[in-house]
Amino acid sequence: MLFMLVAAGALSGCPGRKQVPFGLEDAGPAEEESKADPEEALELPVGETFGADQVEIPVGESALVLQKGYALGALQIDLDGSEPLDSIAVSAELQEVQIQAAFERGLSVVAERIDSILVPSDCKEPTAEIRQLSPSLVSVRVDHACEAGTRTNVWLLTIEAQPRLRERITVLPPNEQSLAPISLTLRAEDRDSDGYEDVVADVQIGEVQVPLAWLNRPGGFARDPSQPEATFRLLADDAWAFLDSDLGGSEKRASGVLDAFIALCRESGAARIGLAGTQGIQCDQSEAAARAVAVAMVAAIRRGSFVRALELQRWSNGSGMLASSEEQALVQNAWQKAKASARASWRLLDKESATARIYFTDDDTLVVEGSAPKSIDLDKGAVSRLSSTSTIAPTRSPNGRFSVRSVRLTCAGFEAEIGPVLGKQSHRVLIERRAGTIPCQSAIDRPASVFEWAVIGWAPQGLVAASGDRLRIVPLDELAKPAGRPIDLAVGSPLPAPIRGARITPNGERYVIPHQEGVVVRDWQKGGAGLWLRPMDWDAVPGALRALAISPDGRRIALQKGSEIRLLTW
Repeated sequence: MLFMLVAAGALSGCPGRKQVPFGLEDAGPAEEESKADPEEALELPVGETFGADQVEIPVGESALVLQKGYALGALQIDLDGSEPLDSIAVSAELQEVQIQAAFERGLSVVAERIDSILVPSDCKEPTAEIRQLSPSLVSVRVDHACEAGTRTNVWLLTIEAQPRLRERITVLPPNEQSLAPISLTLRAEDRDSDGYEDVVADVQIGEVQVPLAWLNRPGGFARDPSQPEATFRLLADDAWAFLDSDLGGSEKRASGVLDAFIALCRESGAARIGLAGTQGIQCDQSEAAARAVAVAMVAAIRRGSFVRALELQRWSNGSGMLASSEEQALVQNAWQKAKASARASWRLLDKESATARIYFTDDDTLVVEGSAPKSIDLDKGAVSRLSSTSTIAPTRSPNGRFSVRSVRLTCAGFEAEIGPVLGKQSHRVLIERRAGTIPCQSAIDRPASVFEWAVIGWAPQGLVAASGDRLRIVPLDELAKPAGRPIDLAVGSPLPAPIRGARITPNGERYVIPHQEGVVVRDWQKGGAGLWLRPMDWDAVPGALRALAISPDGRRIALQKGSEIRLLTW
């Protein structure tokens, strides 16, 4: 009887274990317990924020009194594993933000610097947010109101007796190339299932979200290099797949990839995300971004937005993207099949084997400077030989003393070669500095092609240079010497006039942009998509486009394609 009572007591004392036949494994928790709701996760604390002129920061039962600046916020938290509570504090003074760990030691408070940054002088009104992300990590966020928009800094700190900075992320205000809104949220999770906390920064750029991850490794946090390319690739491939069936949706996805690439990647030259004080993430030659550019260009061409397509082409070339042969063929095919803005026709005027300089002296007279200078009456078709002394350089200074002889690509960049009209001397003026920091391996000095930078005119303020859709003023003085830094013109902004040049009308209303598959005529003041002119037999004339000019009234275009000088009308 005693034995049975003891056995019954033992069984009743283990209500969470099932009774199983002898020889079988324990079946684990009782069914009722397994169905019980799990304990709700404890909500992690958020720090306190302070108003203006706050100089005391609570630390346990005492306070840290700031000697300089004022407090933005503080999070009371156990850092060293002993009572009382410690604090992570954020303070600001003038253009500096400082993060400190504060500990109560007897009757005094000891503060240790964790990190500090300087912010631009135009950034004011800082606000802070401090929150615990996990049992071992804290995030600190400080926003500044700057002239161009909000500037954000986010710190990731460890919770320990001597807190360490794991990462600092900076989000810069919008710039001319990147206007998309950016938001950032930090979270902690075991991303690679190794039992250690990793960190993910969900970066929202417009409508694209990129999860940047830092994996917890024995040597510290290491950023997962698969992002942002993995996200870009999914969106770019999706845009590519639906280009024929959903043109608008494909263009939207591709544009989202490009917006995110510009904001995130160092190669764009306009990155707004910075890590540990550096601007932009190294994305190398993003294949996904190259595919997105191809999709966006094809969509722009099919919509008839030819200037936008040229803008994308110029931008991708400047970013060093390498499109695949399939993507290049798709874009070329789109240009070839583009619906012309007007019915264009052309006729043969003359033949010239060397690259010629062509320009209109009036609406009905064209000058061709090649192996032998000549003048062509466009209405009568008469050709007159000209002496070398009777030709007038089309791109001349307002005082008539200087002219642009050529544009050349050198180790310095694209330079205009300028000299007196009546003289052999010359000097060079920089139009566009050579991209990159890699020095020239060998000397470069070649003529720029018609598709690169060109001086299309000379106005009272200086040279008017063009490259694709971009227009730039290069200021010069009366001696044709540089008088300031080049200025890129915004679309629709007034052009200085009068302008002397072959590829732009004297009033600056129209200019021509060359393309391998045709010609774009741009109405600068009116803006718009541009006129796409491509005669039906464009490919029947062999050779590449080598030179072009527009008549003063903007209604005729002369061009050299291969060895033929032709007149294009519409």
